[in-house]
Amino acid sequence: MNVINIKKGALWCALILVGLMGNQAQSATSEQPAMMGPLVLKSASSDFEITAEEESWSDASEHWLGPIINDLASPEESETLAVPLKSVPPFWHPITPIVPKGSHLAQSKPKKSLPKIAILIDDLGYNRQGMKSALALPKNVALAILPLTPFAHETATQAKAQQRVTILHAPMENVRELKLGPGGLYVKMTEKQLKTALVKDIDSLPGIKGVNNHMGSLLTAQQNSMNWVMEVLQGRSLFFIDSLTSSHSVAEKTAKRHGLKTTSRDVFLDNIRMEKAIDKQFSRLIKLAKRNGEALAIGHPYPETMAYLKKRLVALEKDGVKLVPLTEMLHKTPQKP
Repeated sequence: MNVINIKKGALWCALILVGLMGNQAQSATSEQPAMMGPLVLKSASSDFEITAEEESWSDASEHWLGPIINDLASPEESETLAVPLKSVPPFWHPITPIVPKGSHLAQSKPKKSLPKIAILIDDLGYNRQGMKSALALPKNVALAILPLTPFAHETATQAKAQQRVTILHAPMENVRELKLGPGGLYVKMTEKQLKTALVKDIDSLPGIKGVNNHMGSLLTAQQNSMNWVMEVLQGRSLFFIDSLTSSHSVAEKTAKRHGLKTTSRDVFLDNIRMEKAIDKQFSRLIKLAKRNGEALAIGHPYPETMAYLKKRLVALEKDGVKLVPLTEMLHKTPQKP
C-alpha cells in the first residue's frame, strides 16, 4: 500500500504541474509543427520509465489528461498506470542542441580575404647588381626585363628557375624622344616592322608570361600600333600590363578588346629615390588596395628601392594586406565577335 500511495502522490503532483502548463496551451490550434510525442508512464517494480513517441497533434480524440485521471482509481501495483496518449501537448517542442563556442561542432565563419598588392620591378638587364637584388626579393615580386641587354637572358633564366613571374619590358617610343636601347618599337614602324621587332624581343627571353611597356608615352596612345602589339601577344598567349606612362594610353582597352588578360599600374614607388618618398608611395599602395581590393606598384632596381622592399615586404601582416603574384591581378574581357 505504501508503494501505491507514493506512486499516486507522485502522479498527483505531476498532474498538477502538467495541468498548469496545459492551461497556457488552451488557445493553441490543431495545426502545429512536428513535435515530440506524448509522455508514457509505466510501472516496473518501484521505478517509472518515461519514453517519447511521435504522434500527430491532430489525432486528439481523447483529452491527453484523461488516461492519467482514469488510471488513478486502480490500486493494483501491477496494472499499467497510464496508456499511451493520443495527443501531444502543444507546448512540447523539439529541443535544438546548443553548441558551445570553440567546439569542433561549431561552424567557423569563413575568413575574410585580405586586400592584395602586387609589385613589378622594371628596367632589369643592364647590370648584375640590379639582377641580384631583384632575385633576392620574395618570389611573388615579378620582374620586367629589357630585351637584348647584357644580363637579360641570365635574369630571365634565374627567375624562371625560381618559378617567378617574368615579363618583357618592351621599349616603346616616348614623347620626350629619350633613347630606347635595343629592341625599341616606334610609331613610324610599319605593321610588319613593329611585329617583327616585338617577336624578336619576346624570343630573346626564356619563360616570360607577358609584356609591359618601357616608357611608351607616345606609342601607347597610337591605336594602330597597339592593335599590332596585341595581335602578337594574342598569338603567343601572353598578357599585357599597361605601365600608364601617359593619360592618353589606349593599351589596356585594346588588350581587352583582343581578349588578353590585362591590368594597369596604380603606383610608381620610386620616382623620387629617397626612402621617405618610397615609403609614402608604398603607404598609398596599401590604401588603394584596401579601398579597391587590389593594387599594383611598379618600382626599379635602384639600391634605395631594393633596400626598402627587402625590409618592408616581411612586415605586411600588420598592414592587413598580402603580396600576391602579378598574375592574380589580371582581368580578362572576352574578345568581341
